Amino acid sequence: MSSVAVTAQGGVVVLAVQGRLDATAGAALLAAIGQAVVGGIPRVDIDLRPVTSFTAAGADALATCRTAAADLIDGLHYCTGPGPGQDALLTAYA
Repeated sequence: MSSVAVTAQGGVVVLAVQGRLDATAGAALLAAIGQAVVGGIPRVDIDLRPVTSFTAAGADALATCRTAAADLIDGLHYCTGPGPGQDALLTAYA
């Protein structure tokens, strides 16, 4: 099971994917980034450090997030470390 925790820190919305990054988590991530963009936030950080595993559909959602956040003033940033979250990001942009 996966969830996307949403927190606001100043002018940044942090979306932390927890657990498995699959199609369901990817859809939740896209919904959360859509809300942030509509809300006029200048920057979104996607924290992939809590990811325990991923699927191709989950990795694809990461690339789609980049498109969704293309107009943010301060951009989209990914937070990763060694492990499945980093592997998902590398898969998304392979």
